[in-house]
Amino acid sequence: MGGVARQAAACLLVASALLPAPAALGAGLTLEAAIQRALGNQALVQQAEHRVAEKDALRRAAHAGVLPSLSLVAGSIWAQTRKGQPVLVSANGATEVIGQVQLTIPIYAPQTYALEALASNQLAVARYQERQARLLVAAQVTAAYYRLALWDNELAVWRRALGVAQELQAATEKSYHAGTRSRLDLTQARLTAARARAGLNQTVPEAKAALRVLALQTAYVPDTLPPLVPVTLPSADLPHETVLTAQATRTQPLLQVAEGEIQVARATLHYHQAARLPVIAANGAYGLDTVTVPDARGLGWQASLSLQMPIFGFGRNRDNVAAAQEHLAAMEAGKRALMLQVDSRIAGDYGTALAADNALHDDRTMVRESRAVYKMTRKGYLAGALSALALQQAESNWVQARLRLAGAAIRARLARAQLALDSGILPESEGMR
Repeated sequence: MGGVARQAAACLLVASALLPAPAALGAGLTLEAAIQRALGNQALVQQAEHRVAEKDALRRAAHAGVLPSLSLVAGSIWAQTRKGQPVLVSANGATEVIGQVQLTIPIYAPQTYALEALASNQLAVARYQERQARLLVAAQVTAAYYRLALWDNELAVWRRALGVAQELQAATEKSYHAGTRSRLDLTQARLTAARARAGLNQTVPEAKAALRVLALQTAYVPDTLPPLVPVTLPSADLPHETVLTAQATRTQPLLQVAEGEIQVARATLHYHQAARLPVIAANGAYGLDTVTVPDARGLGWQASLSLQMPIFGFGRNRDNVAAAQEHLAAMEAGKRALMLQVDSRIAGDYGTALAADNALHDDRTMVRESRAVYKMTRKGYLAGALSALALQQAESNWVQARLRLAGAAIRARLARAQLALDSGILPESEGMR
């Protein structure tokens, strides 16, 4: 874990009046910095970025389809002859040589236009999916960050409890040897220290595991992971639930992907509808088309205008259009269902955040009261008026209250982070601090 100094630096300051303040340290690892480092290193984000680049290249290719194209045509045609005359009436001679530079200009190509729109919409979906991948990485890092902060804080609580218990055990041993304390009091003091040591020993592996998880998420070597900055109490009131819902409508990548898929389905429908329309193109060529050996005198210009009009396709276009319409309707219904899920998630997490804030307030009160009880019981024990059992009970209540407060502080911050993620923004955003 990097030693006692690293653990003390990472502990929470949710009860600075109740626990000793950590020594001043250099800059630690903030949640925002951890998220940004993960976004720059995780393969999930890189994969999404490559997909965006792929769709952008396909969009450019689709756009090129509506532009004029230039091509070179060259070839030689041999026709069968009978007594020196071509057999086929369409042949210009026994041998025909063609060499032309051709220019094709689309004049009216509705399917090509629909393909360009489809490629643009697919690029938009890929960009929304990249945002979704970034939000997923941020959610994973947020969970790992606060999990480590929680275990670090519990380590600080158990270390503090062990130190107090050892001091009490030493004082009890002196009183026992002086004859002012019973053997039961000494045994009870040793039991209190043993319980604190057991709590510390059970917390250390969990903290080490949490550290490794966060290091993996942020591409750190575990031994080089900076200490976490102290997790402070939320500094702003929770936004109203309707504000979060409106924010999600604008920025939630899941909804943006759903809207993008609707646009893709609409472009696909337009593509199939365009199959019923004519295609008009202009063609120009410069070169030669001759039955003799080519020479410079054979070069010339050619121009043409072509029209292709579908007439009958045995219902193929009709069925394609019907299928595209059903797919569009399914995508629109899917977005409405997803919006319901997002709203429900925000409603549930908003209640969790309010409960976490209330629990934090109550646990802070419990810590203050249990600390006061512990201090009075300790004074009574040292004065010989109270038993070690009473002191052990008071100390246990204080430790448990501090552990609950540590968890409440983390849950309050984590609940706000989850609301930010539900809304489609990164944690630590304004209004979620």
